[in-house]
Amino acid sequence: MGRKLQAIIRRAGGILGIALAAAAVPTAAGGAEDPEAGDLRDIRVGTEVEALPSEGYTSFRCGAGGGDPGREIAGWAAFQTCPPNPDGLHEVAFGYDEDANPWAAVSDRFEGTTVAGHPVVPTLLIDDAGVVRGLRIVTDPGDRMYLKKKAYLLYVRVMGRYGRDGWSCEEREPEAGYRPVGGMYIDRRCEKRWKDRDLILETQLFRAPGEEGRAFTGATQLEIMQAPSG
Repeated sequence: MGRKLQAIIRRAGGILGIALAAAAVPTAAGGAEDPEAGDLRDIRVGTEVEALPSEGYTSFRCGAGGGDPGREIAGWAAFQTCPPNPDGLHEVAFGYDEDANPWAAVSDRFEGTTVAGHPVVPTLLIDDAGVVRGLRIVTDPGDRMYLKKKAYLLYVRVMGRYGRDGWSCEEREPEAGYRPVGGMYIDRRCEKRWKDRDLILETQLFRAPGEEGRAFTGATQLEIMQAPSG
């Protein structure tokens, strides 16, 4: 066998090995499929701040109710430096640390902070005692038109994860000046009690007053809150 052919075979074998390994990686790299395994990766609502993972996360900032995060903070432990929201909870936004994920170099599936392929801004809602009472996940398509048009589809994966039955949904009718996008109008709020979690899922796809041309609203927001005991 010639050296050139041997080199081609070795290279093909290496690529195949990487591809097979990547295919075998569980989707927990972007968010565990089994809700019993974690609410988001290895983060669980109800955990004390001091027990949160010390690696794998970065870009800590004060959250803003699902809007653009505010100032930087040192980490989970600095949650009290973020002002409490109306419910008295401190919101901490964060991102995935790609340097801690070797698969980011193999496939763009594992790049950035994503859930089911959708770029997101996740935040933890922490009480004064340092207990994570909730988790908010908001799609973050930025200026990428394709992702913004698809952001509403994250609801499909969320309902598949927690079961499609048992949701109570409200379809809001368009108010004056609100219009469909590509013939579709979605303004939906769904709620569900899942074991000891209260789930709130909001999905939007419409053009609001003042939004013209390439400007429109397209987003999914999921809140996973610790249900009141008793």
